[in-house]
Amino acid sequence: MDFNLDAPPAGIFDFEIFPLKENMVSEGEGNNRKGLFVAIAGAEEPSSKDFLAKVLQAAGFDLAEDALTFWATSPQPFCFTELRHQAGFSHALFFGVPPMQAGLQLNLQPNQPLTVGEVTYLFSASLTDIQASPALKRPLWEGLKAMFQV
Repeated sequence: MDFNLDAPPAGIFDFEIFPLKENMVSEGEGNNRKGLFVAIAGAEEPSSKDFLAKVLQAAGFDLAEDALTFWATSPQPFCFTELRHQAGFSHALFFGVPPMQAGLQLNLQPNQPLTVGEVTYLFSASLTDIQASPALKRPLWEGLKAMFQV
């Protein structure tokens, strides 16, 4: 029996394999003084950034000083675990970024914080959707209050 070691046998993977986005820490904005990672789906827009700054300020964080913010302009997966090891996050907020895109095998309810290991996660709708819908603001705020004991 001959085997071709250059190519995997047909049917070995039942899912697509994507390269992970690398060097995300260098692409992020902010000083990360309080170990807060924030991932936002979409391109950075002044109105979204201002809204995010107000939300985080209400929770006791300064966006520029206390967090590392990453604007996910493509759905390319990345490895949150590697980022955490590089930058030491204790809290992670994801706006419009699903757990699978961050390389996390978590099944979470939106706006419900979950602590796994030494990191507390909170996944929410996109900032654009939250800004446009007052009904999404209250659940986000309740989740942030629970996450940060505000």
